[in-house]
Amino acid sequence: MTKGRDEAAAPACVAHTADERIVLLTLVAGTFLAPLDSSIVNIALPAIAADFGARIAAAGWVATAYVLTTASLVLTMGRLSDILGLRRIYVTGFLVFGTGSAACALAPALGWLIAARVLQAIGAAAMFAAGPALVTRTFAPRRRGWALGWISLSVSAGLTLGPATGGLLVGAFGWQAVFLINIPLALIMAVLARRLLPEDCTQSEPFDLTGAVLAAVTLTSLLLSLSEIDRSGITSPNVPGALVVSIAAAIAFVYVEQSKAHPMLDLSLFSKRGLSAGVIAAACSYASLFAVTFTMPFYLLRVRGIDAQFAGLILTATPISMAIFSPLAGRLSDRWGSRGLSTFGLGWLAMSLVAATRLGVDTPPVYVALTLFSVGSGLSVFQAPNTAAILRAVPPGRAGVGSALVGQARNLGMALGIGTTAAIVSVNLRGEDIMAIAGALTREQAEFFVAAMRPALLTASAVALAGAASSWARGRDELEDQAVDARTRPRVDSPGE
Repeated sequence: MTKGRDEAAAPACVAHTADERIVLLTLVAGTFLAPLDSSIVNIALPAIAADFGARIAAAGWVATAYVLTTASLVLTMGRLSDILGLRRIYVTGFLVFGTGSAACALAPALGWLIAARVLQAIGAAAMFAAGPALVTRTFAPRRRGWALGWISLSVSAGLTLGPATGGLLVGAFGWQAVFLINIPLALIMAVLARRLLPEDCTQSEPFDLTGAVLAAVTLTSLLLSLSEIDRSGITSPNVPGALVVSIAAAIAFVYVEQSKAHPMLDLSLFSKRGLSAGVIAAACSYASLFAVTFTMPFYLLRVRGIDAQFAGLILTATPISMAIFSPLAGRLSDRWGSRGLSTFGLGWLAMSLVAATRLGVDTPPVYVALTLFSVGSGLSVFQAPNTAAILRAVPPGRAGVGSALVGQARNLGMALGIGTTAAIVSVNLRGEDIMAIAGALTREQAEFFVAAMRPALLTASAVALAGAASSWARGRDELEDQAVDARTRPRVDSPGE
């Protein structure tokens, strides 16, 4: 990084006086809302398709448009946060998200609903990008891991609890309810964030519009190719076309960013091992997790024939484990540093995925729940320490970009996990689309799917091990080389204390 960029990346800011616990509660509530909405809508798609008289494939764009828009704009919102201020972008995100939610609920046609979901996703991208960076702005280095543990818990809980919450709302009030519930929540959070979060630090640097457009094209095309694998299989002709566009845009993006005095993404940041290794490890962790997320609902509902309510109860094993271990892992990373914890977490996740390959058509439900609990435990031990290491590696004036890279790694990991898992399962099913069968599965079909699922889970385990290697390769971080005097640090065990 050049000297000029270092100076530009360190704006002068007045010390804030916001109470850490109040800030944390505000951020936890805010970072729960956006991922909840990304998963809550899936359960409503059949009702949406029926209401508008559309095919389920067309209704699927209600979910796809949200994911693509969020993923393509997180990096842009991170850079805007650094220039215009973290609080301003965060509050604006809630307002746009709430407006988009209202437009979704009032949509008179499917096209209107998809467009409204794009607006909603713009707000979600702003919330994703600014949230973790506000932790860096508010908390001292020795307390960021603890705070990020709660942030990691809220994101994972939102992703996991969405389907169950959506099912209850759709069943009781109709599909519009999954959007209407966001409106008061978004307005309340916007007011609280505006009043309680630290004042903004701004910069006079120009915004790199060309870089933002190229980044959006790169990421959108890549995610489209992966989602096409999920929908139509790896042999779909749309897959190579989207990949070619993504690669071409990525090459142009690198060329443009290297020539800019104030790029949207300063590529020299990736020379820092703490950042580059952490981003790779984060993408690997979510790719591994979503191999389970993709296969387990079908396994429980169709292969095992478990009713939806009991299946939902089993799936809560993952967020329960994260509720237990995420804050604890964050506190430990403040004491011991990130390298050992994040590496151990991904190693544990890899072993849990190997254990998941032992699931069969007659496996007791309690063993399934324990396996999912173990998966969530490994992920929770990894997340907060890894995020803290990434944010420590970026200069203060690039906190928004650093936070956006964490969100981008999550989005890419999710897409890669689903796309790769779908491709592996499809190949091992040898052309028999068991997941599209509407009626009950025969035992032979159930065993066939389980056999096809196992290579996907083993691949996910290998990806988790690759992430563990990347996490270890980042080296020792600063906290590991500093003595800790626990008597000089205030003790706060939970946001409520």
